[in-house]
Amino acid sequence: MAQDITGNWTGHYEQVGARHGITMRVVQKGESFAGAMEDEDTLIVGSIPPEHLGDVELPDGVEPELFTSLPAASTVEGEVQGQLVTFAKSYRGSQSTIVRIGDREFTIEIQGHCVHYRGMLDRDGAGIRGEWAIAPPDPDGEPERGRFELRRD
Repeated sequence: MAQDITGNWTGHYEQVGARHGITMRVVQKGESFAGAMEDEDTLIVGSIPPEHLGDVELPDGVEPELFTSLPAASTVEGEVQGQLVTFAKSYRGSQSTIVRIGDREFTIEIQGHCVHYRGMLDRDGAGIRGEWAIAPPDPDGEPERGRFELRRD
């Protein structure tokens, strides 16, 4: 029997060198659960690996910058199998990313942005720790990954 994770959770995910607060509310039935997540930080500023830019040529010494605006609300759906908790977080609305390369800028709009979470529930059922991943734009590329942690309220 899966441990029941129904309830409110608070925590963070780590991305571009910083922690970003999240809260999650879920209801579990059997091994499946569904609910909602809220992101505290809806503007993420950082750099982008040049390989994620495809054929874009970079001037020498120029580091591409990212300014990403996310919707605060998302839907979560997942499963609990023993101590393993997996879920997909689907943002409600579009993600807008401005990529700045020197004095040039372009904007990327993504509908249905989804992040996949995989973590382990601790023995007392009060915490989940693990990794999130975002599929790369290039099917042959590596997913972006980071750590997350949630604690039951």
